[in-house]
Amino acid sequence: KSIRKEEMYVEFGGGRSPAFELLRMRPVEEITDGQVTVIGPDIDQMQAGSAVPLGIIVNVGGERMRREFEPVLERRIHNFVNYGEGTWHVAQRNLIWVRISKDVVKGGLRMEHLGRLIGAKFKMDFPDLLDRVEVTIITDREKVLAAMQEAETIYDARDARIRGMTDEDVDTYYSCTLCQTFAPNHVCIITPERSALCGAITWLDGRTAYEISPSGANQPVEKGEAIDALRGEYEGINRFVRKASH
Repeated sequence: KSIRKEEMYVEFGGGRSPAFELLRMRPVEEITDGQVTVIGPDIDQMQAGSAVPLGIIVNVGGERMRREFEPVLERRIHNFVNYGEGTWHVAQRNLIWVRISKDVVKGGLRMEHLGRLIGAKFKMDFPDLLDRVEVTIITDREKVLAAMQEAETIYDARDARIRGMTDEDVDTYYSCTLCQTFAPNHVCIITPERSALCGAITWLDGRTAYEISPSGANQPVEKGEAIDALRGEYEGINRFVRKASH
């Protein structure tokens, strides 16, 4: 459910303040499972109607966890925040936009609760993958900006893994329907040269997401016969999009 401006107590990002999210793998012994740390002002110290900086950092560890899983799991923060009553999230990486409603703030919601929601959902949804999860929420402007610089370096390194691959190198693309939580007819087709429209899911991420969750939002799509090879139009892709976009 969207939170309109008149229903909003506070917002983060969305072009009005710096905000980002980052999930990263850490050695299990460095993670305190279930810990939530808030750095900076809490909600009760924020002015109603204001735009506040935000950093969401999730450290995860597990015997089966791999580095290439990071961006795929990171994208789940979008879903998890939206599961909360009175919390709303769109976009990804350093483009996120989060709103919290007046009603839940009146009911006592604090930033720690947001962190607990995120951490608990990761453990609940990926019990075989994640042994420990800890969450840090940053609202201090200078610390958000400093942590965001590190996050952007990690984003760039992730994107570099796919550079050099072309659409012609593969016979299978990947779909993404994660945004159907807000746009029920929306579907992306992800190719080596074209990430999802959100900019957060590459072809390699799509392949990894399917490996983690074969019935999830990222599915393999066989290209099939070429309709127009120059424009990159294929029978199999059209057939899938027709169905997935309803």
